[in-house]
This record gives sequence, structure tokens and C-alpha cells, in this order.
Amino acid sequence: MRKIVLLAVALFGFTAAFAQSDVLTVAQEANDALGAKNYAKAAELLEKVIADGSASEDEAVLEQVNSAKKNLPIAYFRVGQSAASAAQKLTDAAAQSAKYDEAVAALDKAMATGTTYKVVAAVNNAKRMKGMVYSAQAAAPFNGGDFAKAAELFAKAYEADNTNNSAALNLAESYFKMDKYAEGVKVCTEIAALPAGQKNDAAIAQAKAKINQYTNNKIATLQQANDFDGIIAMAESIADEALKQKVLVQAYFLKKDYDKVIEIGEAAAALQTDPADQSAVYFNLGSSYNAKENKAKAIEAFKKVTAEPYATPAKEAAAALAQ
Repeated sequence: MRKIVLLAVALFGFTAAFAQSDVLTVAQEANDALGAKNYAKAAELLEKVIADGSASEDEAVLEQVNSAKKNLPIAYFRVGQSAASAAQKLTDAAAQSAKYDEAVAALDKAMATGTTYKVVAAVNNAKRMKGMVYSAQAAAPFNGGDFAKAAELFAKAYEADNTNNSAALNLAESYFKMDKYAEGVKVCTEIAALPAGQKNDAAIAQAKAKINQYTNNKIATLQQANDFDGIIAMAESIADEALKQKVLVQAYFLKKDYDKVIEIGEAAAALQTDPADQSAVYFNLGSSYNAKENKAKAIEAFKKVTAEPYATPAKEAAAALAQ
């Protein structure tokens, strides 16, 4: 019985030695695959190094395991990057879509393993690449007028990388094209709220321009139908309080509910951060006071109008009332 136990111990020691040697061999093969830029093979081998070597007590093996943990997310990122690049070269829509899906799957693995093994750079790179992949996929449906599909893909791009301002702007545009005004404004408002700086300034300007453009378009359409309550309902759907109050002032003015404009006008003007928006509110407020034959208050409001295209008519109105 004693001999059998000794034999078992000897066999165990042999197995452990074999496992150590095997892990080191696989680690070298993985490093060779990385050097050869065969990232799919490298990822497969690195997974094996981690699985087989993590329980080892041998320092050489653990060193290779730690190295594998650092390299695995990078390898998956490279697999995804390569698949995305290959997809762009394909002309068959189905084959291209399948290749993009392959890229996303690899990038998801890069993000998952990078998070697990705390390889932050690989996670961030994978997020950005994933956003770019979904944006690339969205281009065809967007250009073809399939804005529902484009919005679905741009939303995924924006979710993957919330610093992808281009994807966000295209998502907003897709919503506006589908007449999903509130959704488009919500995205644009998020972009407009980004910190100013070289990276964001252009996107912020575009977002604000889109908000103004599509808000004016929506108001014009409803105004032509004399649907002033529709404009008020639209305003109530806007999350941004400053824009909401500006549109409400305009809606109540168009409805000729001058008392309501006077009630909310000053507070609405105080919320505005853009001189043109504030001037628009004060112009409507001054016009409402004028309609109610309150000359003093009308002049006071008109004098607070500083930006065109409201400044000149406000100045003329104030001068006429002062006579």
C-alpha cells in the first residue's frame, strides 16, 4: 500500500511538471502568433495559457499567465479591427454584414476580457472601434433613406462610445427624418451640454443648429395648420427646460394668449443662455405687452432684445411706443 501511494505522488509530480512545460510552450506559441500578427490564433492560445496556468504555483508559469491576461484583450481588439477593415472592402451586403458582426463579437470579447483583467486602454479602444463599426454599418441605410435602421445602428454606435459625436449627430438626424422630434432634440441636447473645447465645439454648434432648424420646421408645420395646441404639446415633450419655455412663449404668442406669455415670459428669458434665444423671448414678451396696451412694459421688454433678427424691429417698436 505504501508503494502505491509513493507511485501516485510520483505520477502527480510528473503531471505537474508536464503541465508547467506545456503552459510555457503554449505561451511561447502565443507570443509567436502575436509577433506574426495572427491575432485570432494568439487569442486562442492566450486563453489556454490563462485557463491551464492560473492555478500553478510556478513563478515562470504565473508570469506568462499575467502576460497573457494583458495581451488577450489586445489580441481580441486586433481581431475585431481586422474584421472591420475586411468588411469595408466587401461589396456583397450579406457578406459585409456578417463580417461586421464578426468584428463586433471580437470587440465585445476585448471589452469583456479587458474589464476582467483591467486592461483599460484595450477596453477604451474596443469601445471606440465598436462605435465606428456600427456607424459604418449605418451609412448604407441612412443614405438609402431607411432611417429606422440607421437610427438603430447609430444608437448602438453612440451606446458603445458616447464620445462618438458624429454617431450622435447622425442618430439625431435619423430621428428628425422620421419625425421623431423629441428623440432628436434629446440627443442634440446631450451633445450641446458637452464641455466646450476643440474636440466638442463643432459638434455642439451642429447640435444647436439642428435643434433650431427642426424646432422651427415643426412649429412652422403646426402653425400652417393653426395647431397652436400642437405646438404647446410639442414643447411639453422637450426635456431641455430652456428650449421648452422658449417654444411655449412662442406658441402662446401665436395663439394670441398674451396673458400667458406675460405670465411665463420673464422666467423663460432668464433660462436662455444664447443671446438670440433670449432676444426671441423678450421680443414676444414685448409684443404681448404691446397687444395688451401696456406701453411701459412693452418698451422695457423690447429694450432687452439685443440679437438679430429681433434687435432692429424691437428698437423700432420701442421708439414708436415712446413717441
